[in-house]
Amino acid sequence: MPGIRDSVRWEILSADAEAERRIVSACGVSPIVARTLVARGMGDPAEVTAFLSASLERDWLDPLVIPGMSAAADRVDAAVDAGETIAVFGDFDVDGMSATSLLTLGLTELGADVHPYIPDRFTEGYGLSRPALARMVGDCSPQLIITVDNGIAAKVEVAWLRDQGIDVVITDHHEPADLVPEGVPVADPKIERDCPSRELAGAGVALKLLQELGRRRGRPAVWRPYTELACLGTISDMMSLTGENRALVMDGVERLRNTGRPGIMALCATARVDLSQVTADSLPFSLIPRLNAAGRMGETNVAFELLYTNDPAEATTLAGRLEAINTERRAIEASLAEEAFRKVDTSYQGERAIVVAGEGWHEGVKGIVASRLASRYHVPSLVFSVTGGVARGSGRSVGSVDLFKAVDLCSDVLVRFGGHAGAVGVTCEVTRLDAFRERLRQVLAQVPAEDFEDRGEVCGLVSLDEMTVEGIDSLEVLQPFGQGNKKPLFCAPSVFMRNRSKVGANGNHLRFLASDGMSSVPGIMFRTPDINRAVACDEVVDLVFEPVSETWQGHTKPKLMVHDILYRDGAVPQGVSTVDASSAEPAAPEPSRLAVPEGLSSMGTGELTDCLRHALIGGHPLLPAQRAALDRLERGGNTLCVMATGRGKSLIFQLHAAREALAHGRASIFVYPLRALVADQIFHLAGRLAPFGVGVRVLTGETPGGERSRAFAELSCGTCSIVLTTPEFLAIHAGRFARTGRVGFVVVDEAHHGGTAQRHGRDAYAQLSPVLAQLGDPTVLAVSATADDEAARELMGLLSIPEDGVIVDATSRENLHVRDMRHVRDRDLAVASVVAAGDKTIVYVNSRSGASTLARTLRKSVPDLAPHIAFYHAGMQRAQRGRIERAFRSGEISCIVSTSAFGEGVNLPDVRDVVLYHLPFGAVEFNQMSGRAGRDGEDALVHLCFCQRDVTLNESILMAAAPQRDLLRDIFVALRGLCAGDGAVLTPEQVGEAAARVRPGLRVQADEAASALAIFEELGFVRMRPEGDGRLVTLEPHPRRSCLEHSSRYLSGLAAYDEFESFKNWVLSCNQEELERRITRPIMPSFGQRL
Repeated sequence: MPGIRDSVRWEILSADAEAERRIVSACGVSPIVARTLVARGMGDPAEVTAFLSASLERDWLDPLVIPGMSAAADRVDAAVDAGETIAVFGDFDVDGMSATSLLTLGLTELGADVHPYIPDRFTEGYGLSRPALARMVGDCSPQLIITVDNGIAAKVEVAWLRDQGIDVVITDHHEPADLVPEGVPVADPKIERDCPSRELAGAGVALKLLQELGRRRGRPAVWRPYTELACLGTISDMMSLTGENRALVMDGVERLRNTGRPGIMALCATARVDLSQVTADSLPFSLIPRLNAAGRMGETNVAFELLYTNDPAEATTLAGRLEAINTERRAIEASLAEEAFRKVDTSYQGERAIVVAGEGWHEGVKGIVASRLASRYHVPSLVFSVTGGVARGSGRSVGSVDLFKAVDLCSDVLVRFGGHAGAVGVTCEVTRLDAFRERLRQVLAQVPAEDFEDRGEVCGLVSLDEMTVEGIDSLEVLQPFGQGNKKPLFCAPSVFMRNRSKVGANGNHLRFLASDGMSSVPGIMFRTPDINRAVACDEVVDLVFEPVSETWQGHTKPKLMVHDILYRDGAVPQGVSTVDASSAEPAAPEPSRLAVPEGLSSMGTGELTDCLRHALIGGHPLLPAQRAALDRLERGGNTLCVMATGRGKSLIFQLHAAREALAHGRASIFVYPLRALVADQIFHLAGRLAPFGVGVRVLTGETPGGERSRAFAELSCGTCSIVLTTPEFLAIHAGRFARTGRVGFVVVDEAHHGGTAQRHGRDAYAQLSPVLAQLGDPTVLAVSATADDEAARELMGLLSIPEDGVIVDATSRENLHVRDMRHVRDRDLAVASVVAAGDKTIVYVNSRSGASTLARTLRKSVPDLAPHIAFYHAGMQRAQRGRIERAFRSGEISCIVSTSAFGEGVNLPDVRDVVLYHLPFGAVEFNQMSGRAGRDGEDALVHLCFCQRDVTLNESILMAAAPQRDLLRDIFVALRGLCAGDGAVLTPEQVGEAAARVRPGLRVQADEAASALAIFEELGFVRMRPEGDGRLVTLEPHPRRSCLEHSSRYLSGLAAYDEFESFKNWVLSCNQEELERRITRPIMPSFGQRL
């Protein structure tokens, strides 16, 4: 099943952030209110103000805009003057009863002799039927009959009445057809299509008539106390609560809360409804169903008299009777529904319509049962009651299916029918019921399948942390809620349902805790479809809900009243995964972006630069700062370039280094502050420059002796032209680099580490000046995103950079935003919620095993995206890594869980989310990972999920790379015992176990032992070569005297640990604003060339 974005059941209304901000500012509403209003098409503050301040004084239109109202008022006014007997004839639903009541009471106030009548549903039927008229004439012999909520189709009946000498005035709100009465006043707003009062209920039209009569008779305010009755009819008939109706209901509800009408007060007491708290959206679930129950059960007079009476004692009696009637109605409805569902369950086979009938089924509840059938089976449903060979049915539609039109196409097998697109009434001979069923199904089989889907509106996607009591309560300014202004529904996408349980007498309701890992809100869904599936759901879902504030024992909290659970099911394709199956055949090498032309060395500078630019970044142009830096470097000028992370610092030195190699045969050294950065860079840089014949190598303290010798030999002969290293290795081995005689360009990346304040005892940076002199004073480029005046001045002095060599890209990356999740309760759940959105996401972890483990967790949590989630790390084969990168670029993969290895040297402009799952190992890594989001300039989020718990893990990893002196001593003592004579084949685990025997209680990890062996080899204390599953370790018989500070591996390890200690103290204590500033804005000097 698709999520909310692809759902056919829900439409997400359009959002406009700028309009929302404008409305919040101009109208003083909460953001969630503004979002709702804008989603519903109200983006103008003036329009919003008018909507929120609805009033009868401004919005209630002149009664005379209704066609026929003037003539109707003329006739009734004359009848009152003449003392004629007037009968008000209504309908047995709440609209008809409230209209009858308010007009009768109002006319009585104006001095009329008036008598109310409501027809009996079962014995007299709807409208001016002969049985109803006979009763009315026999009771009061009226001279004038005023219809309310009916009469627009009573042409024949009115003609008969006039023949009897009885005059008629029609007030109605239904659509006119070809049976409009003639020769009498007809007041109906739907007679004219452009009538501004078209949306009034029958009670609203009756109220307009009373208003006009009051104005004529010197009582202009006589109608105002009756808005409480008119609002009941308006809400019950589901009229649009906009314009006049909004003002009417707002006023009417307020009057209801303070009413003195005995009937309403007694009904609220019986129904246990707090009258002071009633709202437009609570009335359809409290008072209105009870009033409607009387009509459904054929005892309309009970409900009408309750609205009409002024006697508290009588009201109490009537309210008790009405409650009993409603209880009986519920029982009959439940019984009929059970019988109907049983019949349907045994015969329904997925057809496009349900037609079910039963002998003597209750007339008053079959419409409700039809609605329940339609809701369960999602097809139009009709329920028939059979009596005396005639079937009378009530039908309800679904989605946008026009049931009236469908029934019309079957009319030749019917006695009569009526209704509208959503609901119909049908009369049919029992003998033709099967034919009708078959014909209706054939007609509906031609209707598109999507028309059967009920499509609701969602006012916006929200996060759970937006669901606060204050925000939810602020939505009350949108009251009254109803048709045309429904309670807003929202969707919380990508959340989990925790603590799920069945509740309710029948166990068919679901209670749970909605959580996205950061925030949790209680939720409940009544009558949950397939509740067993819901209870078993551990995966991410999208929830469509109505937010409410719930108060219990004095505590108020937010709650989600869930309307729909959209499961994010997905099937993982069979066979080999395209994203991480190591057993798959290697993919063909990705073709170069530009075929490498011959004769590169003979190209001019501009042509060569353009060729390399295309190879490295495709058709994208160079930024002004990049162009300026490259031009200065071409002239041999030492340069400091300061620009934000993600603005393309690496491109400058990669392109110039290739230019130096191809045009001049010169080599370049890239100096990185940490070994991890070197490892991350080499993969893509080597691959990109290989087609040009530019060799790239790594030389750090981790490089074994044999590989070092080969790399220096290649550097000397020209097969290697770029070396990636650390300052410690460069300082210790500056002589070997100098002896190659080829170094013409040196890059100091993240150069701020060379400033005094940042060195933290890293003497290698302080030695850069003599090292550069030893290399022959090559051209130098220092790049950084963090260089204030002091740091810039220090770097200029250290690296001989003049002030005119400072180039500053002042661009800020304002599209990047930080989501601070450092104190998240459930990290896996929070990350799954981010990934489930389906946007391009990179999740960074701090170990290879962590990448694969989290990827598996995410696939289980977000099953619909499982085929689109991959893991990535430097230990994977080159073909695999290339395949994953291509799939991510194309959109085949939407989420990559990776170590820091992913993203270096890869231009991925459309990454919308970067998640830092674990605490990065330093500020450089933090900046670089964060900066990979939103490089296309569109809004992007950096989600920080790391926390204090990560510190211990990171420290253990870093300490293993540079073991303490005492531990190194113990390991060397153990080696002297293990490797006496011709040496021994050892694994790091065996070395660790031996060291533990040297000092009882000592615990040595395999990584620590492996680092110690590498340090001893670099210092010349041991020799090693692979053999079997381990290494043959031989002690040097006459090692030269040395110290740990001569090991670049050891020094780099210490530097990484110091860098982490400084970084973690800052990153775990600073606020969100500081975090966002760090990744969006470079720290710039006040001088230099700004571009």
